[in-house]
Amino acid sequence: MVMMSMTVSSSCMANGHHVSGKRVEALSTSAWKKSKWISVKNAPVVTGEVRDGSRAADGANWFMCTIDNEQKVRKATWMTASLGVSELFVNGKRIGEEVLRPGFTHREKTKRSFTYDVTDVFLKKAGQRNVLSAQVTPGWWADKIVTPWGTDGMIGHKCAFRGVLEIEYADGSKQTYGTNLQDWNAGIAGPVTHAAIYDGEAYDARIAQGFCTPEAFSAPEENNEFRGEVLPSCGAEVYAREDLALRPVQAYVWKEVTGAREGEYGKVVIDRTFEPGQAITLHAGETLIVDFGQNCAAVPSFVFKAAAGTRLSCLPGELLNDGNGARSRGMDGSEGSVHRENLRAHDNCFRLDYTFAGNGQYETYQPRATFFGYRYVSISATATVCIKSLRSVPVTSIHKNLEIGTISTGHELVNRLISNTLWGLRSNYLSVPTDCPQRNERLGWTADTQVFTETGTFFADTKTFFHKWMRDMSDSQDALGGYPGVAPVAQYGGECMRLGWTDAGIIVPWTIWKQFADTEIINQSWESMKRFINRVNATCYRHQDLVSQNGNYQWADWLSYEPLESCGGTAFDSHGPLPEAVEYWNYLSACYWQMDAEMMRDMAKATGRDYKTYEEMAIRAKTYTQEHFLNADGTFKTQILNTMQTPALFALKNHLVDGQAKQQMVARLRQNFKDHDGCLQTGFLGTSIIMGTLTDNGMADIAYDLLFQRKNPSWLYSIDNGATTMWERWNSYMKDKGMGPRGMNSFNHYAYGAVCEWIWETVAGIAADPTQPGFKHIIMRPVPDKRLGHLDAQYQSAAGLIKSHWHYDKDGQWTWQFTIPKGASATVYLPGETMPKEYKSGTYKIKKVQE
Repeated sequence: MVMMSMTVSSSCMANGHHVSGKRVEALSTSAWKKSKWISVKNAPVVTGEVRDGSRAADGANWFMCTIDNEQKVRKATWMTASLGVSELFVNGKRIGEEVLRPGFTHREKTKRSFTYDVTDVFLKKAGQRNVLSAQVTPGWWADKIVTPWGTDGMIGHKCAFRGVLEIEYADGSKQTYGTNLQDWNAGIAGPVTHAAIYDGEAYDARIAQGFCTPEAFSAPEENNEFRGEVLPSCGAEVYAREDLALRPVQAYVWKEVTGAREGEYGKVVIDRTFEPGQAITLHAGETLIVDFGQNCAAVPSFVFKAAAGTRLSCLPGELLNDGNGARSRGMDGSEGSVHRENLRAHDNCFRLDYTFAGNGQYETYQPRATFFGYRYVSISATATVCIKSLRSVPVTSIHKNLEIGTISTGHELVNRLISNTLWGLRSNYLSVPTDCPQRNERLGWTADTQVFTETGTFFADTKTFFHKWMRDMSDSQDALGGYPGVAPVAQYGGECMRLGWTDAGIIVPWTIWKQFADTEIINQSWESMKRFINRVNATCYRHQDLVSQNGNYQWADWLSYEPLESCGGTAFDSHGPLPEAVEYWNYLSACYWQMDAEMMRDMAKATGRDYKTYEEMAIRAKTYTQEHFLNADGTFKTQILNTMQTPALFALKNHLVDGQAKQQMVARLRQNFKDHDGCLQTGFLGTSIIMGTLTDNGMADIAYDLLFQRKNPSWLYSIDNGATTMWERWNSYMKDKGMGPRGMNSFNHYAYGAVCEWIWETVAGIAADPTQPGFKHIIMRPVPDKRLGHLDAQYQSAAGLIKSHWHYDKDGQWTWQFTIPKGASATVYLPGETMPKEYKSGTYKIKKVQE
């Protein structure tokens, strides 16, 4: 292996997107012994206290070597790993369709490797020379997303690269080359002059790609920062979804502002507008606003030209300022400009800066070392720029081949709700199940994850995605068995044993098992789950006994409209949590204790383990909850809980009341909805169970009323106010009042999309049976409503294609056609009937007169 100065025949300047190399099974783990982690000796390092807005170090780290073929090559396989986001090249050709490699994992314990068959771009004749190179930028490693506030420098100091190339020669012999300090060179080089997950990307097209400038490189140094395990990537890879690329639906240029006054920024004066597909010319001093019509996790993709040295800046955002830019409405600029305040730390983050090569030709640019969450972009430039094409390319771990379910109805707004949920899934299943893709967060919040997991399984095959994430969870588990609020560990959210969040460690594997008949995720997570449930059982999940882990705080039913809500502060006074708040938390914890134990029982049965322990634990938890929190008549001992929706919903879901006590609780719950003008009041936890619990307890009419409700709070309220994804808050934006609370406000937060679980399982009537998981046996209990008109659902389940279609005729007759896949069976309940019938595989049509 020889390092030498050379040029490469492929373009050294282009930011092309064509990729080569197919991802294949990793080489033997022992192959890593022939390689070292290597870093650039003089790489810049962030020093000093890291705070919000702290940026990663400048420059891209490049690594390169050349290999002379000893004889004719039959096959070449390259296994790579990186500390930071890597881009791989062989002979100047980009390798792999994945982006943002290696993804988000525990910063100390696990990194993922990517292995490619690079034979197609390898020069194969004896004596020919091949160039291997890699660009590594700080994302996921040496940037703010993994670095807590107050840290001295970034958690990861220097980016690093490690790789093993295996060559198979024509005679069948093999030779292995690994990264080392003798044959590899390294340097800060290439057109990417700055990149990080939060920061965005700066790209100077005048600078040649690193593999074209070996003279800027020198011998690397060994990097010993990471001492964890390198595992093959086997789920949650990230892709740029070119098939979903969005084009502008509106674009205009402004330069002047009118109407500015005290407390109001005024309104932009639109100079000119552009039709979809029309070329756009932007001059210095002007601002271009582009609306792609859909909020999502994505990156802008340009075809444009300008004079050499012209700099273009692109700032993404989720909404436009309105109301004459009134601060009282939460606006941060003139009406018609892009709002950025909700991104937090946005002044020097969440941006693209591109410097033109200016060779007279159109240049192409699509960032690959970062991503954004946005619907709109604001673009300015230092000189005239002609934009021939501008697209927004979604970035997600949901590859197009993983999308397995489609559902639609005869109601336009419900269809928009389904679409918003799907786009929330695509946006937030990105290496980890994030809470939001836009602001200085993008973390694996565990409650957001658990409330949405089942919904996600209907839209996409998320099995391997969660195999990867459950490794992140076990990596992040504390010594006492608690799971954190965020996994993998990151800049914050590491507090453990917070109810509803920590329980994701059991709820997620159980859900994936139930939906996909996947016992592997149970076996992978079993010891970790046991440590957690033992901690819960030993403490009865009492808040006071877990303060050393939970920090004397609970998120609980986050962002609800009910009393004792934590974010709004009504659960606290100056001395800390209110006594009734602690009682509420302990009640919810006990409910989760019961659910966790029941899920452990199911998973133990499924894998041949002792399930009696968990069966008895579930009974103990249920009895404990009934004795400590409920009166004999079904009222709560803590009076304020009787005024709330969420406590009653959990009591009904867990069958804590029956007989007359249950009837009275149902009556109080009905009255509660009536008292709140037919609106729900629930937050993250309560909303996740509300629709199914209401339906299962004779209140399907209320569930449907909630689905169609358009007042605040409701699902359709957000749509009436412009939502194209799910919102973090029920009132994230209000046309009459403007922004909701500005300090924490996301317009792409998928948790409330859990309503689609009910749409799939109850409206369409497609639900898995935990006694025969993976839809080998289907529970089909459709509950239709004339207001929907009709429904069409197709789901490529683990057992095969399931279909459900129903509609109403003009005379009110309800017709339902459904398909059960080969080898499966179904228990079918018709609307209004309590006695089911059993069906084998096949397609059936049923007609029924609805009252």
